[in-house]
Amino acid sequence: MGDNAQEFSEATGILQDMFGGFKSSLKSKLPPLYEKLKPGTDKVSGQQFKFSVQVENPQGVGSSLNSAAVLPEAEPGEYIELAVKPTRMYGTLLFDRMMLLAAGQNRDGKRAYVNFLENEMKGIKDQMAKEIGRQIFGAKTGFVAACGTTSASLTLQLATTALMQYFAKRGHIDIVTAATGVAIANGSNRVIQAVDVANKTVTLDAAGGVVTTDSTISVTRKGGYNAEMTGLAAINSDTEDIYGIVTAQQRRWKAHVKANFGAFTVKGIVKEGITFAVEAGGDPTLLVSHPDLQAQYWYELTGSRTYDVAKAPIPVNKLSMGIYELEVIINGVPCKWIGDYNCPSGELHALCLEDIGLQHLAEPAFMKIGGEILLPNVYGSTGTPTNKAVIEYYPQMICTKRNSHFKITGITAISGW
Repeated sequence: MGDNAQEFSEATGILQDMFGGFKSSLKSKLPPLYEKLKPGTDKVSGQQFKFSVQVENPQGVGSSLNSAAVLPEAEPGEYIELAVKPTRMYGTLLFDRMMLLAAGQNRDGKRAYVNFLENEMKGIKDQMAKEIGRQIFGAKTGFVAACGTTSASLTLQLATTALMQYFAKRGHIDIVTAATGVAIANGSNRVIQAVDVANKTVTLDAAGGVVTTDSTISVTRKGGYNAEMTGLAAINSDTEDIYGIVTAQQRRWKAHVKANFGAFTVKGIVKEGITFAVEAGGDPTLLVSHPDLQAQYWYELTGSRTYDVAKAPIPVNKLSMGIYELEVIINGVPCKWIGDYNCPSGELHALCLEDIGLQHLAEPAFMKIGGEILLPNVYGSTGTPTNKAVIEYYPQMICTKRNSHFKITGITAISGW
């Protein structure tokens, strides 16, 4: 029988080897918009991201009758220098110490450890991909879903707008007052026991007690209130304050928003895009919607035969998750259209990619303390000695010019869809 150091070294080596595959597999699972935002580190400064945002264009253009005339007065644009912190995103794997020791003892012990690790890596990969995607479309508040009406029950009713792919058995959540982030009675660290997708409910652990909710209450991940990325729900808005800048005090530090659009039409989308281009002085380079809305655009092109058959078709480009990229012309400028399952239904985001992106301190990696990735966890809740491995990731969404984006909401399906 070997000593503990040798056996833990064997377990650590297997974990490190699998993590190499985990990172490449994670990239394939990440949502399409993540790829388009081109995650980078060029704005990293210490533990923050430093960048400037434009809140007003420079002035100084004019005409004159002759060469002796006074030149137009030059007025520089208005910029604000910002330092924004990343969000802290973690994925935790828990290991029974007996299993770790057995991994270095014999072939059966190693096989059991490898099988366990493969399953856990797959699960944590899927969860991290979902969380990153959800936060890209979120508003920093951490709200996973709003609540419906629940009357002293363990069955928590969620709002009709809730995206149920973000809820899973044994997930830990907080149930908070949306305006303050303060947990309601019996709302802290509740554990999901069951998920009903059709009825949009989750069953809570009995030990935590019953809860009462209404539309003023929301659900976050445990400890997640106001701790997530500043996502598109906040950035692509004409009212939300972001990065400490008060939107109401700025004329151009806001997105163009068209609410209550109505039934989807290609003509209507393009007309809204032209209106935006005139107001913003720029053109979007990417459209993002739920795949269902993107599919309606494809149907309009093919089902109604409104495309130009005299020209060779532009091939669609396959993105991650098997979602395709289409193209639409807005104001004479080609604009890509992608579908992303994290985008709320009935919304269309139009982005200028040179003015928005994603920064991170580094790619996801195992946390190391003293060179070790298998960290002592003291004792688990059942009294079993355990070790943990923590995947750490520190990202943030960065927007440098807010009025170069627009959003359409309240889009309903085309007739017969």
